[in-house]
Amino acid sequence: MKKKFLLLISLVCLLLTLLPACEINTEGSIKSITHPYINEYECSEARLGEEDILEKYDFIKVSILDDKELEVKYKLKNEETRSFKCDYKMNEETRELTAEKGFFGMKIGEKVKIENGQFEVLRKIGDKTLYMKFQTK
Repeated sequence: MKKKFLLLISLVCLLLTLLPACEINTEGSIKSITHPYINEYECSEARLGEEDILEKYDFIKVSILDDKELEVKYKLKNEETRSFKCDYKMNEETRELTAEKGFFGMKIGEKVKIENGQFEVLRKIGDKTLYMKFQTK
């Protein structure tokens, strides 16, 4: 019994000695577990039909700010940065994000599935297809 007690005390002392040497990073750990999709996504590919439209922009980014709001920022070359915010809903089971924004009395919505830190937008505009691929940095 005495040997088991001494072994237990030795083990606790060893853990107390080694524990301060371990670095625990708590920043963002709750977010990464509960809402891993909250991040900034940058457009890596954008085409309208066969035309590469990404070359006209310095950047196009979607930042999911919290569990309710996201922000879209973009900058055309030689122009200033523009942005807008909108609310979104996330289906945790299907990983589908649905966002909607009103422009000139019309509501434009988009539904995307976020997987492995990326998502794609595919939308028909007239007779052409808009394709955009976003991924985390």
